[in-house]
Amino acid sequence: MKFPKLICSMLLLACAAATQAAPQAKKTKAVCNDCGKVTAVKVIERDGEGSAAGMIVGGVTGAALGSQIGSGSGRTVATVAGAAGGAYAGKKVEGKMNKVREWHVTVRFNDGQTDTVLFKEDPSMTSGDKVKRRDGTLIHAL
Repeated sequence: MKFPKLICSMLLLACAAATQAAPQAKKTKAVCNDCGKVTAVKVIERDGEGSAAGMIVGGVTGAALGSQIGSGSGRTVATVAGAAGGAYAGKKVEGKMNKVREWHVTVRFNDGQTDTVLFKEDPSMTSGDKVKRRDGTLIHAL
C-alpha cells in the first residue's frame, strides 16, 4: 500500500512544480498616445493692438504740436504731418501699453510625437509635468 501513496505524492509534487514553472502571461498596459510630458514652457510677450482712441489722442496731440511750427502754408503742412505722425505714434504707444502674453507649451507624447500648444492664459504647467491632450488643449494627467 505504500507504493500507491508514493506514486500519488510524486505526481502531486510534479504537478505543483509544473504549475510554478509555467510562464505567467504578462499583462500589457494600454499606451495612451494622447498622454505625454511637458518638455518646455515659453512665455512670449508681444505688443498688443492699438485702438482708434490711441490714434485720435495721438493725432490731436501731433496736430497741436505741428501747428506751432512755421507760418502760412508751412504751418498747415506741419499740422497735417503732426496729426499723421501723432496718430501713428499714438497707436504704437497704446499697443506697447497693452502687452499680450502667450504661453507656448511643448509636449513629447508617448507615441514619440512632439507638439506645441498655445495658451492665452497661464496654464500652470512646468517642464516635467505629465499632461493629456483633450479637445485641442492640454490638461494635467492624474
